[in-house]
Amino acid sequence: MRNLAPLTLEPGEHFNVFYGDNGQGKTNLLETVFVVSTLRSFRTQRLAELIAFDVEEAHIGARVQRDELTRVYELVLKQRSRRVRLDGKTVRPVSRYFGQFNVVLFSPEDLLIPKGSPGARRRFLDRAVFNRQPAHLSVVRDYEKAIKSRNTLLKDAMASGALNRDLLAVYDEQVATLGARLVAARIGLLVELAPHFRRAFDAITKAGLSVDVRYDSTLELVEGTPPVDDIAEALRGQLADARATDLRRTTTSVGPHRDDITFRFADRAASSFASQGQLRALVLAWKTSELELLEQVHGEAPILLLDDVSSELDATRNEYLFEFLRHRHNQCFITTTHPKHVLLSSNRRDYEVVGGRIHTR
Repeated sequence: MRNLAPLTLEPGEHFNVFYGDNGQGKTNLLETVFVVSTLRSFRTQRLAELIAFDVEEAHIGARVQRDELTRVYELVLKQRSRRVRLDGKTVRPVSRYFGQFNVVLFSPEDLLIPKGSPGARRRFLDRAVFNRQPAHLSVVRDYEKAIKSRNTLLKDAMASGALNRDLLAVYDEQVATLGARLVAARIGLLVELAPHFRRAFDAITKAGLSVDVRYDSTLELVEGTPPVDDIAEALRGQLADARATDLRRTTTSVGPHRDDITFRFADRAASSFASQGQLRALVLAWKTSELELLEQVHGEAPILLLDDVSSELDATRNEYLFEFLRHRHNQCFITTTHPKHVLLSSNRRDYEVVGGRIHTR
């Protein structure tokens, strides 16, 4: 995996702290855990980029114990292919791979989410939905394929002057039905997360200020969680209304790929009115509430990947994070430039990472 030397690691049950200078491979280790759990990377769209320069393939495996049941997850990456196995057997369909091995990532990039791009916020939200509902990943992929096919058809129509309306109708229906499932899952996650999120933010700031996360859609949606069929019907109408515009622009202008989420702070957009510390408190509240929700839903705490976040939080928020973790049962993989930044004195194992090699300390 990238610059990591081959290794077999038996981590501790609670806190595992990996420290070292930048560029030594700490984040690569977290990426390895994330990839074998989700079959996706949080750093690149192409898994082939994880393969070290001097080898033809990368092997990743994880032995996961849950509810006294041990399962073995395996992934072999090549430049143009991947092979996925669960308990020694090829997984078909691949959706059967997910559901029992959940990880939550908290990285410095997440702290930029409230003021970042809409695309980054959509990926941030979809990652949380996937942890809640593993089938969400296939819906996202199928929706993206449908949008790509529709856009290609629009471009071909502009170039040739002829539109295949029957094929457009097929793509419109795919976009509407898949998009409705995508929107419903996103909104459903936000509704479930909301009470945890508000409680966590209040515990972090102790300021008594109201906070919220709202789903901003190209559709006009009722409050709560709208029925999937209603969302699909609304999307069909939007696609029909936007057809002339889409043909002229050769792209699909409506749908959940254009949606966003807005962090609200004291009933105003946090990106415009919240301080830097408050923005980071919002993301910290999201992550801790996500851990709470997943433990509540799945009956077991997810694995937490904490990538050098301590260096980006002020002392108060850093203290809150580790105080929160002390009282939970998450297995944690924590990276840092120096072990002193991790405010934990017990139930931890320390490892030094140097030049892609991991040494127990």
